[in-house]
Amino acid sequence: MSLTVLALGVGVTVDVGGDRAQELHAALAGRWAPCVAPPGTDVVARVGAVLDSDPAVGAAAEADGLASRPRLDDLLQVITREVTVAAIDAMGGDHVLLHAACLADRDTGRATALVASGGTGKTTLARTLGPGRWYVTDETVAVRSDGTVVPYPKPLSLRRSPASDHKDETSPRSLGLDPAPAAARLPLAQVLLLEREDGPPGHLHVSPLGTLDAIDALVPHTSHLLDLDEPLHRLAALLERIGGAARVSYSEAADLAPLLEAAT
Repeated sequence: MSLTVLALGVGVTVDVGGDRAQELHAALAGRWAPCVAPPGTDVVARVGAVLDSDPAVGAAAEADGLASRPRLDDLLQVITREVTVAAIDAMGGDHVLLHAACLADRDTGRATALVASGGTGKTTLARTLGPGRWYVTDETVAVRSDGTVVPYPKPLSLRRSPASDHKDETSPRSLGLDPAPAAARLPLAQVLLLEREDGPPGHLHVSPLGTLDAIDALVPHTSHLLDLDEPLHRLAALLERIGGAARVSYSEAADLAPLLEAAT
């Protein structure tokens, strides 16, 4: 039993097994519905996952390099990570890959990349600012050479509690978000490097960055950058196309709404 999804524009198949395989397949199909690949999609990577009532079966699956956890929710989190890593590895050398959430205007398609370190609230930003916009992704933004973004409306990874490392994979539509269609043309309009600070509601400070400063700030937030031909030139060309980037300090996710409105 398997499910193929479009992850960053490439086909990744999840092969599922175990005596609870049907339950796992149904959970994947529901959460990944916006990314389910059309028939005939070329598959560039495969992820194996086992959900079984017998812990010994799960342990054997892990020993064989397959994803397995006793709890369905925990296994879904692992699968999301493995699908995304497989897609990133497949895209290396072709696209600029930013560690960012991304939302786009529904009328113009103009997209904003919200760049931030892991665990600093990209999913919260997507969930808070996404209603009324296209939800593009909460994880990795893949930018083509023409400056457009590849939709990746994956399940959102929501922490079970503020202090927990465990996350629940949640379908975009169950959170009131409209996934960006796979065929949508989404030109990248702005790149915002985010720093959350304690402050009063409405706190927002924007500092435009020159190209060299923006490159220096973005490099740690990229994947497979050195696999690109002339990587720094590629990043510089992207920044010059959109008029540079900006560093933004803010207090709450809603404070960023005016910046997204300005990108339309």
